[in-house]
Formats: sequence, C-alpha cells, structure tokens
Amino acid sequence: MTSPTSGGVLLQRFRSLWNYVVFNFFQKRSAKIGAGILVGILVFVIAGSLLTPYSPYTPSSSVDNPPSFAHPFGTDYQGHDLFSQIVWGSYPTLLIAIVSALGAALIGFFAGVFAGYFAKAEGPLSGSADAILTFPIIPLMILVGVLFFATDLLITTMLIAFLWAPVTRAVRAQVSSIKKLSYVDAEKTSGLSDLSIAIRVIVPEVGAIGVAYFVLNVIFSVSIATALEFLGIGNPTVVSLGSILYWGQEFAFTAGAWWWIVAPGLLISLFATGFALIGFSLEEIMNPRLTI
Repeated sequence: MTSPTSGGVLLQRFRSLWNYVVFNFFQKRSAKIGAGILVGILVFVIAGSLLTPYSPYTPSSSVDNPPSFAHPFGTDYQGHDLFSQIVWGSYPTLLIAIVSALGAALIGFFAGVFAGYFAKAEGPLSGSADAILTFPIIPLMILVGVLFFATDLLITTMLIAFLWAPVTRAVRAQVSSIKKLSYVDAEKTSGLSDLSIAIRVIVPEVGAIGVAYFVLNVIFSVSIATALEFLGIGNPTVVSLGSILYWGQEFAFTAGAWWWIVAPGLLISLFATGFALIGFSLEEIMNPRLTI
C-alpha cells in the first residue's frame, strides 16, 4: 500500500513541476507570440463564422473578384466568398490536426511508458511501433485515400495510426533510463505497486516528451491533411482549407486570382508557426541545457 507521506510527496512534485512550467512559459517571448497567434486564429474563425453574411457554398455573379469591402478575401471562379469559405473551412482542417495529434500523443505516450517500464509489454509495443515506422506515411495514406472514400474520420484515424509510433519510441527510451534511478527503487521498497509507479512517478517525469510530440504532430497533421485534400484525396465538394487550395490550383493560376491561394496558405502557415513557437518554448523550459 502507498503511504500518505509518499503520495503527498508525489503530488507535491507534480504540482511543483506544473507551476514551474506554467510560470516560465509565460516568461518566454516566443510563447507569448505563439499563444497570441493561436488566440487570434481562434477569434478569427469563431467571430468570422458569426459575422460573415455569405454561405461558403452559395455562388454569385461576382466571379474572380479581388479583395474588396464586400468580399475581404475576394471570390473564386464561381463567385463563392472566400472569406466565408476560409472561416468555415478552417473547422474540419484544424480539427483533424488537433484530434489526430492529441490521439497519437496519448496513445504513443502511454504505450511508451508501459513498454519502457514493463518488460513483458516492451516486445509487442516496441515491435509494433518499429513496424509502423518502416512504412512511408504519405504514399500509404494516398493509397488508402484512393482505395477508400477519404472522410475526415478516415484521415484522422490514419494519422493517429502512423504518428503514435515515434512518440512511443522516444518515451520508451527515456522511461528505460528513469526506472533504474534510485528514487524509483525507493518507491518500490515503500510498497508502491509497479502500476502506481508507472502512473504516479514515471508519467510526470516524461510528460514533457508527450507535450513536445503533440505540438510537432499538430504541425505535421495540418500539413498532411491539407496536402491530401490539395491532391484531391477526400471530398473536394466539402469546404476545407485543403479543398480551397485544390480548386485554387485548378482555376486560380490561369485566372491570376492570387488571393485565392494566399489567404488559406497564410492561415495554415500562421497556425503551424504558433504551435512551433509554443513547442520551442516548452522545449527550452523542459530542457534547461538549451538556455545555456
């Protein structure tokens, strides 16, 4: 059984780590900029969906018009308002990126913890992760998308299926080193079970790796999801950032409609930049050697 003193020490350690990360995070200029970018995108998407008077699917006679007061981002070859298309198209693309990154980070993180701490779990979990890492992600996702109707759910599932493996490998390597340290042995002698040690001692120690991979996977996922939609893998009739670029590469260049490409591309770049700045800040906080 776990002694109250041991449990209190573990809880205090977790709180101290959390307070340290939160306090130092908001001292970083890059973190403030990254958070500001993401908050700005969130406000833009939510407020834009409430304020735009146009439907993203309703055509008009204003064909290939440049940005104006009536259409801040211009119109496409069928007269669709690109502002409303980008606002409403952000929801599926960004949701795919966040959900797939979070799912892959959680699955990969706990698989890495159990593979690194429990000898019996290391073989099947590490072997599965190594097998997945041998597959080329993008070509295989394109192949699956061609063979099956690539819905948002399918794209999200494929991203999770491929992106958990790198997280598992990184976490497992760190856990294998931590479980040999003296304070882990001390918790064993105090009567704490292996499962409790894995959850209450190991998880807080390697949590930074899971957070870092979540940030990286968000950037990777939004790029892959957009690229697949840009290539026509999915339903191009459903408005998303990738489908806007898909139709843009079909008709925008011949019409000289530069605004059709710039606006969604800029939003994707800002979204990835915001998460990248936050990721750099967290890495500096969790790894003090980078600040030397």
